[in-house]
Amino acid sequence: MNGLNVNDLVNLTNTGALKTHLSARAWLTACANADDLEHYRWQLWFQPLDQTPVMVVETNNQPGFTFNGDHQLVYTTVNTQMKHTRLHFYDVKNYETSKTVLLKDHQLKVLEKLAGGQFLLGGRTQRPDKEPNKPWHELKEVPYWSNEEGLVDQTRRHLWVFNSATEQLNDLLPQDFDCSNYWYQDGQLFLCGVSYKNSRPFKDGLYKYDFVNQELQELVRPNQYRVDTIALLKDQLFVLASNCKIYGMGENPNFYRYSGHTLHLVAKWDHNVGNIVVNDMTVVGGHSSTVSDGKLYFVSTVIDHTEVYSFDGQHINLTFKWPGAVNSLASENQRLVFTATTTDQPQQVYQYDGSDLGQVTKYNRFLQKRSVATMHEFEYYDSTNRQCHGWVLYPVNYQSGKKYPAVLEVHGGPRATYGTSFFHEMQVLANAGYFVLFTNLHGSEGQGDEYADLRGRYGQVDYADLMAFTDAVLKQYVDIDPTKVGITGGSYGGYMTNWVIGHTNRFKAAVSQRSIATWVSMMISDIGPEFVTDQLAASLDQENGMQTYWQHSPLSYVHNVQTPTLFLHSDHDFRCPIPEGYQMFQSMKLQGVPTKLVVFHGANHDLSRDGRPDQRMKRLTEMVAWFNKYLK
Repeated sequence: MNGLNVNDLVNLTNTGALKTHLSARAWLTACANADDLEHYRWQLWFQPLDQTPVMVVETNNQPGFTFNGDHQLVYTTVNTQMKHTRLHFYDVKNYETSKTVLLKDHQLKVLEKLAGGQFLLGGRTQRPDKEPNKPWHELKEVPYWSNEEGLVDQTRRHLWVFNSATEQLNDLLPQDFDCSNYWYQDGQLFLCGVSYKNSRPFKDGLYKYDFVNQELQELVRPNQYRVDTIALLKDQLFVLASNCKIYGMGENPNFYRYSGHTLHLVAKWDHNVGNIVVNDMTVVGGHSSTVSDGKLYFVSTVIDHTEVYSFDGQHINLTFKWPGAVNSLASENQRLVFTATTTDQPQQVYQYDGSDLGQVTKYNRFLQKRSVATMHEFEYYDSTNRQCHGWVLYPVNYQSGKKYPAVLEVHGGPRATYGTSFFHEMQVLANAGYFVLFTNLHGSEGQGDEYADLRGRYGQVDYADLMAFTDAVLKQYVDIDPTKVGITGGSYGGYMTNWVIGHTNRFKAAVSQRSIATWVSMMISDIGPEFVTDQLAASLDQENGMQTYWQHSPLSYVHNVQTPTLFLHSDHDFRCPIPEGYQMFQSMKLQGVPTKLVVFHGANHDLSRDGRPDQRMKRLTEMVAWFNKYLK
């Protein structure tokens, strides 16, 4: 039986964005459009309690949606060319659209139903000096671009209220205020954000919106905490947040009770909120927490999988463990509803009633006709003699005693983690005849802050871990040809790929994706001013700052590189901007080392996860071809 190939991307269904209302639920799916590979087919699904799901609409752009009572959904579609938004009021009982409203000059998504026939919408404000068809633009602020949204200078993320009776749209927030997150519970609206000019602070403030007086009430001032989620439990506000003082900007949050403009510690927690088990099936997102029955339910990443916990205002209790990655979480009628992956399945919708786990959807049935490579877990000792485990995928149709090439995968982050989750890219490599090797190094999430703290140690303990893992795999899996091992990774994984080829020649081919060449040029990243100084534990205004940045930069070791390397980068990647790829490629080219750079136009840092289908397929095709050329 054949395994998965590049073209199977058009068969894979992504699922998420779950929302519930009383006895009904709705969610989104996205699948590559085989007839138009520039877009996905987005589908909005509605399911009455325990009945067959019904598709509400199919569109080329991701719709926003919310419930409007028991028998109506409201969803938004955006015309990106005209820059207009249309609200659709859909009667789910009669399966027909009852009304549409056009909102000109706005690109918004409906988020929540408010009281009195009103709806909460979110989106970007327009640049005040915007002049169409001018061959220039001015930058006045930092950040000036965003990986997800492009040019954002002099714009802000705002919230609007739409009144369905008057069809009026009103902006809730002050002009300079930027809203990074919001929560709507029990008729109350809370949000994180900050007002700024010139430069945006990293840590937002926490606010409550007063609908009566139409103003923001500051609860926690900016520059104190990074807030991950909030919950109203028995009329008391609880906040899951981190002050980032011990382990830096990625430090895991603790539980606090809010009163008197102060957060009071209730319970310590050494895990994150949300799924950070990496895979390439994340076209559709979703919420990682929900409030039900007086408890906050939330997702955490633990070692190599996700677990769902509850917090009742005093205690944290495990609800259930999931052998994979929970991507979207909601609650209904004493049940939790969620989307999740397993080792051999992309996202499906599941439900949990306190005792039984049940699968709701049956997407991706074509996988029954494919050989999905199994994850083989094995234990080894890392560079600090700590017992760890990693995984190996065997080549499809593997024959014992035959020698095979292998590819070592390195995840991004570094505060991410590999785990028991379906990964199309790895399946493609296994089907192409490769062993696929992966593990979690120092710096990975899921094993506590101390293990994840890589600040000032980039290219040190993580590199030693990677070599220890590779040695252990080659010793245990004798059918891997040690002379035909390649390496690949993206983001931090791209940094490590660049670092590795400058420190060893043991890998005979490399594919470096959305990588980092130097920490100095990384300062122009959309998160650069905070991320770079935090992760290197140094700043350029320090006496030895430049020396520290250069010491940890792969480009400073490029003179050692002999490994044929393919670079994959996107020209709208503002997380690891395109100069990072150009610097490595040009340096190697001038040295005569076999290299190639493929630039994906209009794509951003998330190309491998939710980029255009044709570009994602081109990326995988280039990767397999490069490894085939140098490893076979």
